[in-house]
Amino acid sequence: MSLKKKNIVIAFIGLWLLAATGCAAESTVKQAAQPVPEKKELIRVTVYQLVVDPSSRQPVVTLADPGEKRALFIWIGILEARAIYSELEGVENPRPLTHDLLEKIIQKADGAIHHIVITHSKDNIYYATVFLQKGENLVEIDARPSDSLVMALKFNAPIYVSRALFEKMSLPLESQTDMEESYGLSLQELTPDLAKYLSFEPGKGVMVSGVRKGSQAAMDGLMAGDIIVEVEGRVVEDPPFFLQTFEKSKSPLKTKIYRNNRFLTLTVHPE
Repeated sequence: MSLKKKNIVIAFIGLWLLAATGCAAESTVKQAAQPVPEKKELIRVTVYQLVVDPSSRQPVVTLADPGEKRALFIWIGILEARAIYSELEGVENPRPLTHDLLEKIIQKADGAIHHIVITHSKDNIYYATVFLQKGENLVEIDARPSDSLVMALKFNAPIYVSRALFEKMSLPLESQTDMEESYGLSLQELTPDLAKYLSFEPGKGVMVSGVRKGSQAAMDGLMAGDIIVEVEGRVVEDPPFFLQTFEKSKSPLKTKIYRNNRFLTLTVHPE
């Protein structure tokens, strides 16, 4: 499902986040874990989509390149997702929350967030650096990407991702296919690095990036976030393989998927 920044759709996350409660993970301020890439090594991105992974029930924020052809998927905490949602939708909290307080402190000190950079990933964790401006000086602060995104949105500051990281971990935002239009199913490539991030075996399966409400795909039981592993006993290596198998079939297909840390078998109906 393709969503534009200016007309962003937040899939049932609004009411869910506004009603939810939880504990914030401890954040730290320290020296950056590794050198921040040079400007020429960065790619500017925008917050493209905020959804809930139906398998883990965890919020996911996607960051798209300028042409909205590829996006980086980052799983975040509920409180940070709520803060991002509030910034995107212009929701004002009745009392200052943590990010609101930090914004006021920075403003009172005549500072501002200049820009943020999502620098690298290690052990399936993304790292970011916030650049705080005070006069002509820039201070680098190590931070979580989720907190960094909230502060960038509050100060309308540019968001960057290391080009090497983006090329390694991003997924294509594919245009609509016949299967997407007729069956209601959108697929994304499951790269080795993304598979590792999701704790899934590399080299197997494709990710379901979207299921249209009321479509045959939805009636067959498929959900966004599913990983399609096998179809009729054959390993699904990439989206074209599944698409070709799907289009050639004239009968229902037994399909093995991975959801919520377990394998399930569904029957999909091409026609």
